Amino acid sequence: MATIWHLDEGFHLDQEEEAVIEGEVEFTADTVYHHRPFEGLEMIIEVDLEIDLVHVVPLDLMPLVPEKFRESAILQAFISESGVQFGDFLTKVRDIVLLLSPNTVSSRQYLRYLGALIGVTFPPEDDSTEEEIRKILAQALDWYKLKGTYESTRIIAMAQSFGVNLFDMYTDDYSTFVLTDWFVGGENENPPRLGPAYYKSPHFGVEVRLNQTRVVGSQDYLWSGPWLDNFAQQIEDTRPVHTVPHYILLLNPKTDEYRNKIEVSGKIKTKITSDWQFSTKYFDMVGGGQAWSFDSSEMTFDSSEEAFIQSITKWTLGTGAAIDNSSGPAIQHPVLTGTIDVSDIVIDSEKYQFEFIVPKSVVQAGITELGLYIPGVAGVGDTLVLVSNFPKIDLDGRAEMRAAVQVFKSDLS
Repeated sequence: MATIWHLDEGFHLDQEEEAVIEGEVEFTADTVYHHRPFEGLEMIIEVDLEIDLVHVVPLDLMPLVPEKFRESAILQAFISESGVQFGDFLTKVRDIVLLLSPNTVSSRQYLRYLGALIGVTFPPEDDSTEEEIRKILAQALDWYKLKGTYESTRIIAMAQSFGVNLFDMYTDDYSTFVLTDWFVGGENENPPRLGPAYYKSPHFGVEVRLNQTRVVGSQDYLWSGPWLDNFAQQIEDTRPVHTVPHYILLLNPKTDEYRNKIEVSGKIKTKITSDWQFSTKYFDMVGGGQAWSFDSSEMTFDSSEEAFIQSITKWTLGTGAAIDNSSGPAIQHPVLTGTIDVSDIVIDSEKYQFEFIVPKSVVQAGITELGLYIPGVAGVGDTLVLVSNFPKIDLDGRAEMRAAVQVFKSDLS
């Protein structure tokens, strides 16, 4: 027998009608003890039940029946059941409106149906949770209002839990590009530091900040290639006309000159080695691999850190655990290497920044470590000055990776 009541119309949970609910329950025993050894076990089972009530409003159809017929028990039973059935039907009709809101649609299947009505494309079934689909659908109207603008790309990224930076891309030869913030100037005016030979290309940069992890299988990842599939498709649907999206992954390790192992968002851990030269020198310095005396020839008042910083021009990426290496900081399994242009090394009052690009054409799975070196002669005698570890990054040949390694002059611990 179906139990029907409306909680706002004076009906109660202990009314006369009742229902039998059948289901399967799996118990785990947190507390087990021997009540009578050799006779059996006594188990204490605590159960919390959560019941979702789907209620209808039964209709009172009796006023539609002439009074002289209302005494019939058969008619009363028929009218009562009819009231329940019509109430159930009208409740379902009333609840149709709930299928039109991403916040009230009750299943992943109907969320996809609702998205199809307004042309929203979702990630594949196996790659998306109900929460992600609901979030994409809730952002759809804002996205359509801004379709064809950079801001629509930002909304798409937010819906898929990506943080992005968006850039104009200028060039003077259409083979190398310079990333700049969105710029509006006068005729023949370029952004600062770009000469008159540069012009704005139809390319625009979509840079995904690698600052959060996701679990793939049982392992943490900063980036997995398939994550770009739906993201790129969504951008293709909204990009400004006659433009070309250029996908970039930003890896931004940070540490300080005090040999602290600094961890930033995304479980990115970074540390300098004992071969790093401190930029802040004192009259007498001891310990930590750095030692000099005010009265010795090792210390001069006008010494500068610039020469040392600009000598760090080699990078290496690997698939090991550089910081946690048992024999000391080292790149355990190097797989990619390259050079840092001196013009891409920035020195300011707060920090040093070393920037390099891993080209889009590179295909490499499982990158987990990074090292910066002072190169030796012909690759022999390289000096490792900084190491970093992070969750896995997979490069699949569709996005370049920009690494911006920052070393702060102040204590970040």
